[in-house]
Amino acid sequence: MGLLTRTYWTLAAAGAAYMLALIALTVPSIQRNATYAHNVNPARWQDLSDVEYFGLIKQQVQPFTVKTIDEEILYCWHILPLHLYKEHQSTLQATPKLADYSVASQQPNLRLLLENPEARLVILFHGNAAHLGSGHRVPTYQNFLSLSTPERPVHVIGFDYRGFGLSSGSPTEDGVILDGVTLLSALTGHDKPSSPTDFTDKVIQSMTSSNSTISADRIVLVGQSLGTFVSSATYHAWTLQLQRPAPKALVLFASFPSLPKLLDTYSIKGLTPPLLSPLIAWPYLQSIFLGKIVDKWETVRRLTELVRAPDVPLDLTIIHAKNDWEVLWGNGRENWEAILEEVGSKEVYAEKIKTGEEAWTRLRWDGGAAKVVRWELLEHGGHNRLTTSEQGKLAVWEALDAPRRV
Repeated sequence: MGLLTRTYWTLAAAGAAYMLALIALTVPSIQRNATYAHNVNPARWQDLSDVEYFGLIKQQVQPFTVKTIDEEILYCWHILPLHLYKEHQSTLQATPKLADYSVASQQPNLRLLLENPEARLVILFHGNAAHLGSGHRVPTYQNFLSLSTPERPVHVIGFDYRGFGLSSGSPTEDGVILDGVTLLSALTGHDKPSSPTDFTDKVIQSMTSSNSTISADRIVLVGQSLGTFVSSATYHAWTLQLQRPAPKALVLFASFPSLPKLLDTYSIKGLTPPLLSPLIAWPYLQSIFLGKIVDKWETVRRLTELVRAPDVPLDLTIIHAKNDWEVLWGNGRENWEAILEEVGSKEVYAEKIKTGEEAWTRLRWDGGAAKVVRWELLEHGGHNRLTTSEQGKLAVWEALDAPRRV
């Protein structure tokens, strides 16, 4: 067999394998496994109760669970800043035990958050695959905890969506949004949403918890990669659909407009060409495949609706690294540009800041709630290291200390 013949059959086999993979990805269960990668789950052999293994102190972490209306159990960590751990070490449980939130909220760790009106909370919405203790996630928690001071303590909660880590179930777009809303409901004392998919109740649901709670305006939602979908959708469902008081801020690291849009440029770990690039000469086939995506995660639509809503305050930071080879920085910039287009001719205050090669702060006031939107493009940070960097810490710091504009 000659070289040309071998090359021909090799390319033909590669093309056939690629097409078979695309066809397989039109099956919803296979597609969701690829999107969320939740079955890449080290919790099968790692003990998440052994927080020292992940670089934290045993008494520093209170594990707890929350149950969604559709009976899924979400696994969460509440992590104390180090100075509070040291100050209260003698009163903390030797080994905080896993408990439902209704019980865990009565334990010393969470009471330090819930009973201090000056305390702030960062909730991290992580990316795909693995669990809340994997990879860069614990260094991310530690980075944000380092912003804590005795006068303004900063606590962190990390949690696993359904199907990730020790959380039950399997992820879907509606289900994962419900997870975020359920966690916020538990922390703020609101009722759980009435169904996994129906967020149409236009009345703020009653506060039924007899436990201490934290107000939403002391909570910053931080999303990274896939977590930018979930955090944006949670903020959107919470404020626009349930009409509940807005969280203090939303910070998005490595965001993208939607899942179909991402696939135009997405590279696996930056090592492969864009996944749909072999179909570039056949746009009809591309459109057929993109039409089969079941969880579309339209972040750009949700962000522009939040900007458009006159009575919903929004403090939003969109931050991206220029050397992110998985989710190219143009994806985050597209979210920003869509927001600018939505603002249109409205009066806008713009301030140039110097933390990166390209960065602006923009403020819009339209007679209702104020909107503050920041876009930052940084030279370094890659896809996963940005949340552990000083620039990432600064973005969250600004969100924590930004004045509430209503």
